[in-house]
Amino acid sequence: MQIRVLLACLLLLFPGCFGDEEGPDFNGKNLNKMDVYKFTLSDTNQSDFSLTELEGQVVVLAFVYTRCDDVCLLIANNLKFAKSQLTEEELEKVSFVSVTIDWRHDSPEILGDWADEMGLDWPHLTDWNSDEIKTTYEEYDVVPYDDETYQDIHLQPVYILDTNLDGRVVWSEYDWPIDLFVEDLRTVIDLE
Repeated sequence: MQIRVLLACLLLLFPGCFGDEEGPDFNGKNLNKMDVYKFTLSDTNQSDFSLTELEGQVVVLAFVYTRCDDVCLLIANNLKFAKSQLTEEELEKVSFVSVTIDWRHDSPEILGDWADEMGLDWPHLTDWNSDEIKTTYEEYDVVPYDDETYQDIHLQPVYILDTNLDGRVVWSEYDWPIDLFVEDLRTVIDLE
């Protein structure tokens, strides 16, 4: 009986020694190394682009569409600004990727023109009514654009994946503080 009491006391005194190591604190929603769907979609050159190509990089994954004149513009510009805040060394470790939520409209050509016009220098992906794009939406909890039922105000997640392509943090609000997002991005970079 005394041994059990002694062990219980030791467990209370040294909680960090017997439990899992606590993960980093994030400003966005912590995904706790969530396994994410490794999609293959089409880029603006109509070539296959697989998320697995980015293994070894920290990945910022956003969901936007070209006909959006509010939230998606804000997300795209926030990402562009966040990217501009990174050092050269950090930029070597990070890849940005956008997936359209409007696959019916956003062809590779339209996405390419939009990215050029917006000054976005990262891959923009789409697909044509395939199971792959639909599965991608489902797996990332994204509501695809539909002319008849889509809400004007929509929340599209922006994920930060680690170098193993595990989900570390997600930002779901449309107007997130860029400095806190960059802080989360740097936290994930520093994990590696």
